[in-house]
Amino acid sequence: MAIPIPAHWCWPPPGSSGSTDDTTPAAMRHGLDPGTLSLYQNTVLGFIYAYLPKPPVSATPILSCAAAAAEEDGGIDRISGLPDDLLSRILVRLPAKDGARTSVLSTRWRGLWLSAPLVLADTDFLPHGGAEGRPPRPGAVTRAVSAALRAHPGPFPFVSLSCQFIKAVDADRAVLARWFQFLATKGVEELAFVNRPSPYAGLRLPAALFSCASLRRLYLGAWRFVDTATLPRGASFPRLQELVLGAIALEDRDLNFLLAASPVLEVLTIVGSVEKLHACLTSHSLRCAQFCLVLVLKKWR
Repeated sequence: MAIPIPAHWCWPPPGSSGSTDDTTPAAMRHGLDPGTLSLYQNTVLGFIYAYLPKPPVSATPILSCAAAAAEEDGGIDRISGLPDDLLSRILVRLPAKDGARTSVLSTRWRGLWLSAPLVLADTDFLPHGGAEGRPPRPGAVTRAVSAALRAHPGPFPFVSLSCQFIKAVDADRAVLARWFQFLATKGVEELAFVNRPSPYAGLRLPAALFSCASLRRLYLGAWRFVDTATLPRGASFPRLQELVLGAIALEDRDLNFLLAASPVLEVLTIVGSVEKLHACLTSHSLRCAQFCLVLVLKKWR
């Protein structure tokens, strides 16, 4: 008897519109060539990408009505005449690179972009969104992300970094440290951070991750977790409600630390753990725990 496959495992998704973004393999949309990945990597990354939240912005807005109106009015710019509150709401719904471009329109737009919350997704910096499978120039996406984090004062309600290829070298470690300093001071609330298909043995997430006290939802993929034994007393995620770990190399003590440091955590998902886990889920707030492609011995208390 055939076993039905859940819809969110399929690609392209059932009922998709057939647009370029829908029909492009998921790995390619995140700057990877599916042909270079093993079956295991493809499977794990497929799960990770399925769990990643979609940015609350639109990279392909329908502007036909606005264009028609502009032609009828002789090209008069009526959008700039809207109240600041409405313009700010427009900017929040634009990809970061498009929002930044509005600052060249006038000094008024420049001030609005800097004051509006920033939604940052590095997939917007790929050539054509990665749709044609052309890899970005080495370091191009990383530099664009660094520039956006440096230029905007925040807050950052949503940041998705899934096209990074950070290596275990001092220069890339310095980049990671700067990014988390920016994210911590600018109030990131929802963060998705995916690296290579497999974590580097010598490359850990920086301890500054625990400086992001504003986080409510956190998605990590293909990393070696922070060495929790070196964290200062009191390191915590006081507001974290949802945590997804995909292909993360972490030890039992790290998972225990995470649970103890997340007093309001409600949802925990682990997909494709690199290490065998002996998980003792001790939490007063946890409502749902999901383990997929993980060799785990677990207890719930």
